[in-house]
Formats: sequence, C-alpha cells, structure tokens
Amino acid sequence: MKYFYFIFLVLLVSILFIFVNLNSEHTSIDLLFIEISGTSIGFIIINAVLVGALISLILQLPILLRSNKKKKNSQSDEDTKS
Repeated sequence: MKYFYFIFLVLLVSILFIFVNLNSEHTSIDLLFIEISGTSIGFIIINAVLVGALISLILQLPILLRSNKKKKNSQSDEDTKS
C-alpha cells in the first residue's frame, strides 16, 4: 500500500508540473489592495484550487468532528450495556 501512495504522489507532482509548464503565460492579479504581477496562469489556477480545498476542509471540520463524537458515544453506550 505504501508504494501506491508513492506512485500517486509522483503522478500528481508530474501532472502539476506539466500543467504549470503548459500554462506559462504571465499575467497580473488585481486583488483588493494588492496587485500581483508576473505570475503564470498555471500557478494561479493551482493556488486557487488549493485555497478552495483548504477552505472547504476548514468548513467541514466541525461536521467531521461532531460525527466522530456521536459514533464514540454510541459505541461506549453499547459497551456499558453488555
């Protein structure tokens, strides 16, 4: 199983590398108070996806932690009954 993770990581890094090289046109980003210039479109898209994944993980954490508590409580209730 550890080889599967290694192969998956190498495959993911190579796909990201190819994606960045194919989208190498430089552009500027105008945010609210900052203007960032000279970044490639590939890096912009990859960073946007990573930031979106991080935000969704942070928003899902309360739900994930709450469901684990319910499972632990129901298992401990079953253990005390037997």
